[in-house]
Amino acid sequence: MLQKLVKKIYDEQGMPEKIDAGVTKYYAAQLWKAITEGYGEDLASVDFDTPDYTMLRHLQEDVYQFSGAKNYQQLKELSQALVSDEGAIRTFAEFKEAALLINKEQVTTYLQAEYNLAINSGQMASKWETIEENKDVLPLLQFDAVIDDRTTAICSSLNEVIKPVADPFWDMYYPPNHFGCRSTVRSLSSGKITGHDDYVTPDKIPDMFKTNLAKNGLAFPPKHPYFVGLPEQVKEQSAKILNKK
Repeated sequence: MLQKLVKKIYDEQGMPEKIDAGVTKYYAAQLWKAITEGYGEDLASVDFDTPDYTMLRHLQEDVYQFSGAKNYQQLKELSQALVSDEGAIRTFAEFKEAALLINKEQVTTYLQAEYNLAINSGQMASKWETIEENKDVLPLLQFDAVIDDRTTAICSSLNEVIKPVADPFWDMYYPPNHFGCRSTVRSLSSGKITGHDDYVTPDKIPDMFKTNLAKNGLAFPPKHPYFVGLPEQVKEQSAKILNKK
């Protein structure tokens, strides 16, 4: 699949007009598997008229948008690799070598990190549905970080913070807060609400993670680099690939 893509780019000597449906579907399939693993359900196992179905449908749509954006950035990088650092057009052999490194990074290193994030997003999306369902009797949330030698300063600074479910705090700090985030939240019926001066606001949280993915029905941060400068037509193509699957 990727070999054909590399050959096409070299033959056309430029960026394809459309993202690759096959590659986009492959990425989406892997990431959707991660979402359902984290969520504990898939669209086929929940009733159509339930909040879980609505959430999962939104997450699936976002997975395809992310996968299409990922493929677009991959195609863009491959197209740029047609020319060497010295400004010369690469031979096909040279281009294949450069393309191999680009594709390996996208299919292994990056996809693994994205897969892990998708599991986490699925888990926290499922938890958010439960939080919303029970907020009348469990109106508070406590931030729970895993405290060990791998805990980031971001999450350790928020550990045990308690805020109401509706507090704007969760619009920014509801997990995940970074790649590899292991933090979660727990619902409480009562407790002492943490004042602003009682915790250190993390200043190293990546901008793209300053959001509540679950509340917005998203699997991936909308400010992820894949989405930066993304043409509107790519979003439309990604939606069509989902609808034709």
